[in-house]
Amino acid sequence: MKTISKQTLRSLLLVAVAATTFSANVSAQSYDNYNKRELLLQVLDQSRPNDYVPVFFNIHFPDKFGYKAVKSHIDWFRSTHVDFVNVKYEYVPDQVEIKSPADWKKIKQVTPEQWAEQIQVVHELARELKNEAFIIPTVYSPLALLNQAAGTWSASDPKAAKQQLFEIIKKDPEAVKPALEALTKSLVYYIREARKAGADGFYISSQGGDLDSFGGKLFRDLIKPYDKQLSDAANEVAPFNILHVCEGGGHFSADSFNDYLDYPGSIVNVPYHEFKGKALTTQQVAKLFDRPVLGGLPRQSKIYTGTLEEAKAEVDEILKNAPANFILGADDSVPNDSDPEKLRALVDYVHSWRQTHTN
Repeated sequence: MKTISKQTLRSLLLVAVAATTFSANVSAQSYDNYNKRELLLQVLDQSRPNDYVPVFFNIHFPDKFGYKAVKSHIDWFRSTHVDFVNVKYEYVPDQVEIKSPADWKKIKQVTPEQWAEQIQVVHELARELKNEAFIIPTVYSPLALLNQAAGTWSASDPKAAKQQLFEIIKKDPEAVKPALEALTKSLVYYIREARKAGADGFYISSQGGDLDSFGGKLFRDLIKPYDKQLSDAANEVAPFNILHVCEGGGHFSADSFNDYLDYPGSIVNVPYHEFKGKALTTQQVAKLFDRPVLGGLPRQSKIYTGTLEEAKAEVDEILKNAPANFILGADDSVPNDSDPEKLRALVDYVHSWRQTHTN
């Protein structure tokens, strides 16, 4: 399937946005009458700044599949006023014991039947909310599924278990390739089927590029060839995709992001705050990747640890220096016990920030 070029994407977006005119003096209240799909599309039109500032915060819900999972996503979207529906990735592959490189052969491709519940959640959310907002499922990386299959995420000490697993990988990188290949094929299948089920695009979560995991040559030679296939597959079937560089408990340097510059994706989200050395600003990230940026906040920002007024002050500083095309959000999922009412108040404040704050 042919990859969507930047020029083609720009044309699609301009047609979609053509029916909506945004005035510099539009009041905050008038945005209530606009469709969030249209409002979000203006961020991708890089010929002008987005007057309306979209916001994205997400959490993991207790109910993973079925009606309760669908309801949790809908309730979160409507109660917080965030600007698109992020369908959480919850499928966990069958676990196997990995003690040596020879054990990688135990990891098999995920079957269509195993994906069914996850895809059904996408389908039901698209049926309920397709006319209101973009439906954007998260897709974990092959390395993340490898960790899940090996049981590191459910271990009593996940960080230690992950490091032990990575040492097995580093001992014989060639041995793990069939497992990464099987999981990559599984995830590409999920992307294609989720798109058929109604997804508008994907939140592609890349892992392994941090300095504490495989950052550098080993990431480029071993992890990236499989990891990037997911962004490529999403770009083939959908025009609206977010590249999320996951910190995964590790740290980055400014040079770490160079390995991601050739990944496709309409928008980029990176861990600004997990740096060895001086962190990049949102404007620097936008310039580096040459695309709109999502983020600005750490996952445990003032919206979680402080008062609403403290959160607004934190956001003020971010938006004063944000790039022209910008979505406010966190580096990763916010804590599950975040206050939805406080989030909604902050989201409403941010939506009209560029209308109420002048330089």
